[in-house]
Amino acid sequence: MIQGQLRSGFGLRRGVERGCPMLPCRPPVSRRVVTRAEPSTGSSGDKEFTSLAPLKPKTPYGEMLQFYLKMQPELFRTAVETQLDRLKSEKEDRDAKRASSATPSDPTNPTQLNQADLALYRRMEEVRAGEMRATLEDLMYVSILEKFVGLGLELLPRMEAFVDAGNINLKALTEGVHSREALELVREHLLGVMGPAAQAQFSSAYIKTSRFQMAQMYAASILFGYFLRRVDSRFQLERVAGTLPEERGDTVARLEKLFSQADAQDLVADESSSTTSKTVSSASETSSKAEPPPSSSSSDAKQEKGVTAADFVSGGDSSSVPASKRKSALRRYVESFDQATMLDTARVVSAEGSQLVERQTGALLGDIKTLTQQVQDVVGRDAKDMQEVMTRMAKAVEKDEIETLTMSVGTQRRAVLEAVAFGSFLREVETHVRDEYGLLTVRSTPLLE
Repeated sequence: MIQGQLRSGFGLRRGVERGCPMLPCRPPVSRRVVTRAEPSTGSSGDKEFTSLAPLKPKTPYGEMLQFYLKMQPELFRTAVETQLDRLKSEKEDRDAKRASSATPSDPTNPTQLNQADLALYRRMEEVRAGEMRATLEDLMYVSILEKFVGLGLELLPRMEAFVDAGNINLKALTEGVHSREALELVREHLLGVMGPAAQAQFSSAYIKTSRFQMAQMYAASILFGYFLRRVDSRFQLERVAGTLPEERGDTVARLEKLFSQADAQDLVADESSSTTSKTVSSASETSSKAEPPPSSSSSDAKQEKGVTAADFVSGGDSSSVPASKRKSALRRYVESFDQATMLDTARVVSAEGSQLVERQTGALLGDIKTLTQQVQDVVGRDAKDMQEVMTRMAKAVEKDEIETLTMSVGTQRRAVLEAVAFGSFLREVETHVRDEYGLLTVRSTPLLE
């Protein structure tokens, strides 16, 4: 389940640092299966909807909405809202009936059902609830696709042995999705999960990795994007409300600036009786003391610019940024969380959202349970430490004893950034469905334990 994926995902960075089996290699010359992110055509000549995403809808409503998104996008949003309204009305009707009548199992109810009818009634309720949840998942998924399409992006198709993703609009996948403050954390995540590969000089360099490891990386990146959007939304709200916690240095600097301005005003007022030339000269000197020098101002403006899409091309080099200037306000905000707040923010709120994380990862890379069992059968359970596990994994990848993927560094980078964007959009859609329609099934068990 997703809990296992996330635990494996957070262990991924640790594995990379200890020798993760992502091996540089040359692309296969013959008998290779190539996956290209290009729209395909069906027998009728129309573009197939699978070109938009690897995950197929569960319900006819999902298929209909993918058709609208692909062929008649002007009708898409209205169709989605109509279906959400329908689900909301059905939910309200069911809740009203339950509240206005006694339950079938109530012994005081004269119309009590027998055991066979009661079992059938309960089974019908379970089936209907399952249908509503499947429909809601499809509605949420196509709403996520709409956000990618709006940026001119398509999700990667299912990854096979050799993956060639083609060109991608990196600016749309980064600056088009995340705020300026969030981009710094996205870049750190990219460096963390890709390890040395993120520092490759050329994006066309090829690496070989296990399908299991790539699934871990993708699932962990979705969950990171979901967490990041929750944190960023909360950060922006507290910034507007003026309730952000400030570092001591920031508070002292602000007070000193206020005191300097107050002293300057007092000095000008005291010398108001002097000649005009003296007053202007005094105010000018005071202002020069209170304001920072131009070079410092330009440096702060440059720092304020933050991370851009260009910083993701070759992974960047964080060592070139001074430690005192490296942390953004959002990063400091996240570091101020206690453990309970961090765990609560990191968990996927709804059962539908959790299912979409698992289904999207499975559609792109395969069932995580099957891949985990495959790795366990090859690597074994008798490893003494993590270093031995990673060594065995590297040998298994090199000898193709487990399912592997060969892709360029640029393709892997795209997959990670796509997953982060997917998680961010998932949180946006989930929030909309919760606030406007109240249809989500809230998960009570935290994702992180």
